[in-house]
Amino acid sequence: MRLPSLSRLPRRAAAPLLLSLPLCMALAPVAGAADSPQAAPASAPGTDAASPLRLHGVSVPRTAQVGASRLVLNGAGTRYFLIFKVYVAALYLPQATRSANTALGMPGPKLMRLVMLRDVSGKELGDRLTEDIKHNVPAADFATMITGLARMGGLFADRHELREGDVVELTDVPGKGMQISINGQIEGAPYADANFFDNLLRVWLGPRPAEKRLKKALLGDFDDSK
Repeated sequence: MRLPSLSRLPRRAAAPLLLSLPLCMALAPVAGAADSPQAAPASAPGTDAASPLRLHGVSVPRTAQVGASRLVLNGAGTRYFLIFKVYVAALYLPQATRSANTALGMPGPKLMRLVMLRDVSGKELGDRLTEDIKHNVPAADFATMITGLARMGGLFADRHELREGDVVELTDVPGKGMQISINGQIEGAPYADANFFDNLLRVWLGPRPAEKRLKKALLGDFDDSK
């Protein structure tokens, strides 16, 4: 079946399709930005620790506070479908690394922040995250996540739609678990499984990430020469 041209669809009509198609088609890096005429330039995280990045009008701070811990921006990128920008993603860790395995195994709090750049279906977002996790974790680990994934999917589905400018934060605090907040409002109890956040992070950093270029961007692969 031929898909309609998204470029001919109204903005809101196109949005649900953005996450219903394989996201491996949908993404572009923040820093290899010459691949897309829409992409915004970015400087490496260590260039100026005081000033935030600016990606498509979104301010990406160089640090984030989680409890008593100050995390550093490890990398940031923009998720695309064709020419359509979906969200800006930013990863914060206790210390910067260019290794996915190091990031996934790093002790201490972590934060993944998503800032929506257009309206998207909450159900489609939840379903896609679940599908991407399934592609990136062993079957035994995925089985332990089913209850939590169902709860997370229901949370997003209940919102019906995430709107442009909404901020989704996935925060992992050792000993407490992962907490989801939307626009600063905590949504439900923590996901107590100690591995839940790191397994979810594999959506972006796993062996079959949603998109390889975004994975590089989140691991600090900024290149101003492009």
